[in-house]
Amino acid sequence: MDPKELFVNGGETGQLMHIYQWENNIIGTPDTWPPHLRTAVRIMLTSVQPMFIWWGEQFIHLYNDAFIPFAGKGHPSVLGRPASEIWADEWMRLAPVAIAAVAENAGSFIKSSFFIMKKEEDVEDISYAFSYSPILGPDNVVDGLLSIYNNYMNPIMGHSVDREVPVVENPDDVDLDTRLDK
Repeated sequence: MDPKELFVNGGETGQLMHIYQWENNIIGTPDTWPPHLRTAVRIMLTSVQPMFIWWGEQFIHLYNDAFIPFAGKGHPSVLGRPASEIWADEWMRLAPVAIAAVAENAGSFIKSSFFIMKKEEDVEDISYAFSYSPILGPDNVVDGLLSIYNNYMNPIMGHSVDREVPVVENPDDVDLDTRLDK
């Protein structure tokens, strides 16, 4: 795919990605992106389903217009940043599942997850279902993850809830069958 065509019809986020200073980002400029990243970005940008891509070892965050409400006041500053910075308060919970999906080259589905997301100065309780799907390179190595969100409403949405959230500290503790909701 011609990098010039990559962001066409990609909405607001596609326009932002087009003018983003990628030469200052670890993933480089779109003309240097591997074809499988460009294809995944194109699919994501033209989808009406909320999606993001975490690319490379740092899980650099790319997303589409439908994801903007999840980014909240963080939009557009979360574009091109490592996921561990964007989701700092929840990274202990998110990282093991993402790392396991990469290591095992296996997708996962997380149903009704509760997170507290810091958006600039605001803190917001959010709940949703989402999946991680590996993006394979030509060498059959997982180079990134595509995440698709489900518009899942949960009774805890909109309520401040004091509850203990389990933390997985070791990716080896993540059970693949559980991630696949079996």
